[in-house]
Amino acid sequence: MASMNSFSQSGTLHSQHWPSLISPDWWLNKAFIAATGQPKAAWRWDPGTTTLSTQRAVLSGVVLYLLMVFGGQIIMKGVAKPIRLKRVTQLHNLVLTLISGFLLLAFMEQCLPSWRDNGFFFTICGAESWTQPMEILYYLNYLTKWLEFVDTVLLVLKKKKLEFLHYYHHSLTMVLCFEELLGRVSVVSVTV
Repeated sequence: MASMNSFSQSGTLHSQHWPSLISPDWWLNKAFIAATGQPKAAWRWDPGTTTLSTQRAVLSGVVLYLLMVFGGQIIMKGVAKPIRLKRVTQLHNLVLTLISGFLLLAFMEQCLPSWRDNGFFFTICGAESWTQPMEILYYLNYLTKWLEFVDTVLLVLKKKKLEFLHYYHHSLTMVLCFEELLGRVSVVSVTV
């Protein structure tokens, strides 16, 4: 593709490394144009402006999540039978699987050329590897952490026992993905 600045507003797909129909970058750009009327190259992470981009939003999300976990379990003790939402659970799992698969391919499309050209350390740790196309993928990954809270709601409704590791993981993974964006650091979530 053209060797343009990765922060170009021109709308060209300089971050697209694969043929159009199999390129997650190409599809993501099409989705952005359909949703906002602008190419994805125009999008920026702007703490305090971008949706769910404040520490207050993250803290509120974690508190709400923990209230759902513990408050939901208390409420469900008073309910005779578990609430089984098989179709909702299947749909939720399918949506998360498709989103995760798409994000994996999108990250691969961005990372593999950098890995080939600059090596593993640069691709994972280099400040220059933080580009706008990667930033948008990190943001979408962060948003999926909010969607993954539904996993816990479904388990609470089914009266399943939740281990500490489950709610620790869900709440802190979201915080770490937020910190990844805030600090422009690519490898934070490896620790959770």
